[in-house]
Amino acid sequence: MKRKSIKKNAILNALRSIIAVIFPLITYPYAAHVVGVENLGRVDYVAHYVEFFMLFAMFGTATYAVRECAAVRDDRQASDEVASEIWTFSLCTTFISLALMCVMVLVYGKLHSYAPIFIIQGTSIAFTTLGADWINVVYENFGYVTVRGILINLINMTLLFTLVKSPDDYLVYAFLSVATSVFIGLSNLLYVRRHVTLRLRFSDRLKGLAGKLLPFFANEFSIAIYVGADSIILGIMRGDYYVGIYSVAVKIYTIVKSVFIAIFSVTLSRLSEHAARGEMDEFGRILSGVTSVFIILGLPAMTGLMLYAGPIVLLVGGNDYVRSADSLRLLAVALIFAIFGGIATNCVNMPLGYEKVNSRAAMIAAVENVVLNVPFIMLWDEKGAALSTIIAELTVLCICVLRLMRVRTDLRELRFGRDVRDSVVGVALIIAAYFLIRELEVHVFVQLFIGVVASVILYGAALIALKNRLAWAVVGRLGKIR
Repeated sequence: MKRKSIKKNAILNALRSIIAVIFPLITYPYAAHVVGVENLGRVDYVAHYVEFFMLFAMFGTATYAVRECAAVRDDRQASDEVASEIWTFSLCTTFISLALMCVMVLVYGKLHSYAPIFIIQGTSIAFTTLGADWINVVYENFGYVTVRGILINLINMTLLFTLVKSPDDYLVYAFLSVATSVFIGLSNLLYVRRHVTLRLRFSDRLKGLAGKLLPFFANEFSIAIYVGADSIILGIMRGDYYVGIYSVAVKIYTIVKSVFIAIFSVTLSRLSEHAARGEMDEFGRILSGVTSVFIILGLPAMTGLMLYAGPIVLLVGGNDYVRSADSLRLLAVALIFAIFGGIATNCVNMPLGYEKVNSRAAMIAAVENVVLNVPFIMLWDEKGAALSTIIAELTVLCICVLRLMRVRTDLRELRFGRDVRDSVVGVALIIAAYFLIRELEVHVFVQLFIGVVASVILYGAALIALKNRLAWAVVGRLGKIR
């Protein structure tokens, strides 16, 4: 089978990630304003529960399936067998997951009033399993995935603006918040047949899948706990209003973070290839370049979120969500730890075969986050939840860095001091511009626009003046285009 261009796949993946950022920026402010703080909190509160049941339903099959099916992708019969076994296993875990969710809602009295939302959002679990989107990753169908994403998001956005008109429409919003998963599942049922034929396959090997999948599931589940437990605990301790306030800050944080995650996914395969071949010089060169990009982009991203948190929250959520600005400032700090923790886990540990380090770090952070959330939320409400996220992200980063310092002496020579210096100088200019701009007697959104434009210009000028290698590389490419 002809292999597709890595460069083309990278471009398509980047485009898909940009689309995933743009559409929420359009739809979420509208939804937050129309459905209101408490109804938004209700939907997001249930969504965090559903995410955990989704993880159990998938049980790590997505990551495992990509690895196993990629090895036999050129053999149609073998592909059908392997894919069908994994798909059958995931159907079983999905049935168990949905049954457990129903029991939880029936037994736990506090959740009775949320039952309609659980039923609506629970459909995403079933259709995610049925659709088996991991097949498109195995066969590198990034063109199809990108076009599909644009069409589904356009449909979803149209339905949102057409059907959600008042706070009473929050159940419609609850469905539209998971409609993408439903649409993807339906489209995949037909599309993946060109590669594999999925059938129920109860073979003897099915029994051994649970043991093989457990490490993948444990890692993903731990990450989900230290990322999402704060909203659940906040909902239990403080109620829907506080979850609604916190959800706006989390949404903005997640959107920004997803841009950096897209870069991880593009570089992982190339880093893994060089690590497998023992080409550590080339591995170090690419890792150095990736880290430099994150330093140059990550520090101003954190600074911008902290400085302009108020206007950003007003733009996304409106006056009812002004309180979430403080949480966003705290999550901006968590962002920088998440970015560099992502480099350690995705760009170093995964290619070098240190998956167990990732799992251990995630488990420790998960326990830590749950334990700290209770006293922090008691003291500082939603700001306490954000603070626990900072500590959890920092914990993952520290564990991974300390481990690498002990076992990988050939990576200690990597130096990023100049990039840090250049970025700090640029960030200082952004801060100085902020204090000047906030004195302007103009609308807060105008201040935000001027601030963003001025920050980009000043930061870029600082990098060029300091002869930063990345900045000059971008200038050189722009010159070739002209």
